[in-house]
Amino acid sequence: MDVGALEKFNPWWVGEGVPPGLLGTHRRPYFEEAAKYIDKRFIVLLYGLRRVGKSTILYQLADMLLKKGINPLRVLYFSFDEQPAQIEQILSAYEEKVIKGRIGGQKTYLFLDEVQKVGDWQSKLKVLYDLNPDLKIFVSGSASISLQKKAAESLAGRVVDVHVKPLSFREFLQWKGAKMDESRPELYQKEASLHLADYMRKGGFPEITDHAEDGMVRKYVKSAVLDRILYRDIPQEFGVRDLELLRALHELFAREPGMIANVEGIAKDLGRNRITVANYIEYLKHALLICDVKNLRGSALATSRKNKKIYPTSPAFTFAMREDFFSGAVLSKVAETLVAAHLEAEYYYRNSFEVDFVKKKGKVAVPVEVKFGKVAQGQALRFMEIYKSPRGVVVSKDEFSPRGKVKVVPLWLFLMKSSEAAE
Repeated sequence: MDVGALEKFNPWWVGEGVPPGLLGTHRRPYFEEAAKYIDKRFIVLLYGLRRVGKSTILYQLADMLLKKGINPLRVLYFSFDEQPAQIEQILSAYEEKVIKGRIGGQKTYLFLDEVQKVGDWQSKLKVLYDLNPDLKIFVSGSASISLQKKAAESLAGRVVDVHVKPLSFREFLQWKGAKMDESRPELYQKEASLHLADYMRKGGFPEITDHAEDGMVRKYVKSAVLDRILYRDIPQEFGVRDLELLRALHELFAREPGMIANVEGIAKDLGRNRITVANYIEYLKHALLICDVKNLRGSALATSRKNKKIYPTSPAFTFAMREDFFSGAVLSKVAETLVAAHLEAEYYYRNSFEVDFVKKKGKVAVPVEVKFGKVAQGQALRFMEIYKSPRGVVVSKDEFSPRGKVKVVPLWLFLMKSSEAAE
């Protein structure tokens, strides 16, 4: 490998640090989470959707090291998304042409971006880790769940993972410079609703936080996020050939948040094999484009593997597919998408009646209903009676009633709180 390729990714070797344009405008909580391991031996794995800021965090970590006085030549960054290479090639060229010696003997920091592009990357990192105690390794990747599983299997005891998510609503408000007093929600309802509508469109992708035009937002989500994942990342990771089916499935789930995943029915409608459809749905989950919520049933609250509800992981995916995004029926489902993501929901309930989500903590099951039209507490109360739940939550469009066994909370305020406090 030519040294010029390495210098391209590491301008601080000849300059005054990490160029400001690579550092972003904010430090997210995930930076602090990764930084606390800077002096620990563990490999740090940042995983998450494309365009949520993983590369920026790597650059911010490198910048922190340089400002602490670390020798710039001992901070090495490489992006496999921009240039194909093997880890061995990079380190060989680095030792031969940059530091002109072995890595050992002096602390060296290695940042590998989009590492899933490298075949058998986890085994190669294991060897690097075991043979080089002076090498601190940070990696990022976008084929996310698969990446995490490979790391857990091959790097057990050697890796800590950090799930970098899109901006939360609270972060989005901070980036926009908006301040909300959660103790006085009635004073902020109008302003909060405007910011919430903006957040729904943009889905928490940092680069479009300040973009206003709908067409620009849709183009960004489709080209910078979805096309890269659907047409590059998933095919490379799983050998997918039927890209039309992959696209059709994602569009189906993005357009219809919360639909029941009847695999046989979907396969019939799309004219494809049931097993193929089931596999492709799993690939979409692995890429963090969709999540599923299982039906919680039975006196022992046993879960049903059938009748899973599917949600896109970002409301921006729905916005990219639907011109009628802000119509009542669609907006209610978009609200469910946000609640599912905020709660990291695992369950809903459907038997003789339905509850949108059930948040389990130990033996306690809390019903969470999303009502963007007329607020009704009946289903939550029925669930609470059957399963002896101590409380329930109804997430509304703008109503607020914090007292009583069923707490009614507007969506914007619900999203401002931690998932535990939001129950």
